[in-house]
Amino acid sequence: MLPGAWLCWASLLLLARPARPCPVGCDCFIQEVFCSDEALAAIPPAIPPHATDIIFVETSFTTVETRAFVGSPNLTKVVFLNTQLRHFGADAFGGLPRLEDLEITGSSLSNLSTDIFSNLTSLGKFTLNFNTLEALPEGLFLHMDSLESLQLQGNRLQTLPERIFQPLRRLKTLNLAQNLLAQLPEELFHPLASLQTLKLSNNALSGLPQGVFGKLGSLQELFLDGNKISELPPGVFSQLFCLERLWLQRNTIRHLPPPIFSALGNLTTLSLQGNTLRGLPAGLFAHTPGLVGLSLSHNQLETVPEGVFAGLSNLSSLTLSHNAIAHLPAGVFRDLENLVNLYLGSNNLTALHPALFQNLSRLELLSLSRNQLTTLPEGIFNTNDNLFNVALHSNPWQCDCHLAYLFSWLHEHTDRLLNIQTYCAGPAYLKGQVVPALKEEQLVCPVTRDRLGFQAPGLDDREPGGSWDLAVEDRAARSRCTYSNPEGTVVLACDEAQCRWLNIQLSPRQGAGSPGLAYNASQAWDLRSSCGSVRVTVSVGAQVAGP
Repeated sequence: MLPGAWLCWASLLLLARPARPCPVGCDCFIQEVFCSDEALAAIPPAIPPHATDIIFVETSFTTVETRAFVGSPNLTKVVFLNTQLRHFGADAFGGLPRLEDLEITGSSLSNLSTDIFSNLTSLGKFTLNFNTLEALPEGLFLHMDSLESLQLQGNRLQTLPERIFQPLRRLKTLNLAQNLLAQLPEELFHPLASLQTLKLSNNALSGLPQGVFGKLGSLQELFLDGNKISELPPGVFSQLFCLERLWLQRNTIRHLPPPIFSALGNLTTLSLQGNTLRGLPAGLFAHTPGLVGLSLSHNQLETVPEGVFAGLSNLSSLTLSHNAIAHLPAGVFRDLENLVNLYLGSNNLTALHPALFQNLSRLELLSLSRNQLTTLPEGIFNTNDNLFNVALHSNPWQCDCHLAYLFSWLHEHTDRLLNIQTYCAGPAYLKGQVVPALKEEQLVCPVTRDRLGFQAPGLDDREPGGSWDLAVEDRAARSRCTYSNPEGTVVLACDEAQCRWLNIQLSPRQGAGSPGLAYNASQAWDLRSSCGSVRVTVSVGAQVAGP
């Protein structure tokens, strides 16, 4: 290498060397300093001047002294994660004119004074999550004009000064979740005209002042879940014209005022699950045509008014599971032409109208599990060409002729269905059988006495033969007839050419001994059906064993 070139290269190496070595107990990268040594006794004084981010994780020092970072004016981000911090000196972050992101999470910090965070005029994000804060002084955010995100989740705040958010006119996100707030001053959020997301989840709120959200015209997302709210003032959401997502789950709301959502024309997501609703007022969703997701699960609904979902043509997911719904009107889902997921599981449904799902041409997932359904009406899925995931389990399906439609539909779509584990609850001899695994001949229905037949339980898949000697006198054989005796204990299925299925239940009558047929004996039964009658004779012969 030429001497001139070597000198140039050496000069570049000298320029690339850090002006200040990395502090003991820290790791330094290009612009980041990462400190995680428990032996670190204080904020290190020799932070490299080119660093913009410094992160302390599980350090043991308890105090940040006054102007602790004064020698590092280029810092834009300071983070303390799971440290032992308890005290801050006055103007602790003084000398950081470019600081944009300050986080103190998982510390033992229980109180703050107004002079700790003075002059943080560039701060855009301030996080104080999962500390032990019990109160906030009114002037805490006095000089934070640029703040857009304030995170106060997981503390022990029981109340807030009414004017504490007065300086935060640019704030877009406010997280107060997982505190102990029992009430909110009516004008608490009034200065926050730019707020877009407000999280009040998992507090102890039992009610809301009528005008508490009255100035939040830019709010897009509101979390009120996991509180103790039992009543909603009729106009509490009346000024939230931009609201898109509203979370009200896991409260104790008993009823909803009809106009409660009337101003929410831009609402796309609404969760009311886990409340104590017994009914839905007519017109409840009349002014929310943009709803895409609606959850009403885990309530106490016993019925759903026919027109309550009228106009919700954009709805994609509807959850009504875990209620007490025993009946659904035929046209209750008529307007939900874009519905993809419908959850009706864990209710008290005993029957469904044939036209219930008629207009749901885009339906892909349907849950009917854990109801009291014994059968489904003919043609109920005929217009649901995209349906590929159906939950039917935990219903008392009666595997007789009334289940023929469901049986055929399951067989026809078995190649694309994801959930077809559907079991028979009756008749007794088919109990526990998987419906799609049955043979069509087993789904039989005897006719009533006034139509010359008798109620029969069905057939098993045993072929006659072997030691069974069957004699049949057929007086009116027709294609596919099922014959039975009055007690329903003997069932015979025949087609035009021959009889194919025989089932005999040897059940003792009350007070009788053990059931059975004696060896070298025979018994005859007169069986009837709508086709006519037959006589079945069964003979049991004992064979002598060979040598």
